[in-house]
Amino acid sequence: MKKYFIGLAALLFVAGCATTTVPVVSTYYDPVFGNRTDLLSDNLLEAPGPPRELVWLNASRIWKNYDESAYYLEVSYMAKADVGYLEIPPGEMLTIIADGKTLKFEGSGSLNSRKPYKKELVRENAIFPASRVALQRIASAQQVKVKIKGSNGLIERDFAPENLARFRKFVSTYAQ
Repeated sequence: MKKYFIGLAALLFVAGCATTTVPVVSTYYDPVFGNRTDLLSDNLLEAPGPPRELVWLNASRIWKNYDESAYYLEVSYMAKADVGYLEIPPGEMLTIIADGKTLKFEGSGSLNSRKPYKKELVRENAIFPASRVALQRIASAQQVKVKIKGSNGLIERDFAPENLARFRKFVSTYAQ
């Protein structure tokens, strides 16, 4: 039991460090192609009770020129090594229910982004292309539920008010 609490404390410490050092939206410039990426990061979706795993739903925009951008949703998953990976396969694995309306997103899965993180943790990411309209629907909702399917289970989370505020700010700035 003591080992469980030490691992959980490490998981929460890593999550706490991530939320205090990274700005809400970061901008990166590709020096070769000139593309700009705006990334909403650290959008941690809290779970009631003691966490089994940590899940973030982030958003990004790759700006190419005045009238061309690509939008993405990124699921980041972190858990203790003994819990293991979620193993998000390719396909329609991300579902968002915004005010009762279902939005499904298809991605290439997390196979190439699964890796150990620190000694006792595992981490994986999966990216899902999204439309500007889909991001606007999520941002305009009053209630947002997130479902992530993996080979090792299903994770369900609700947006807290702070998640919705962060998402709305990102969309109003980068996806109008």
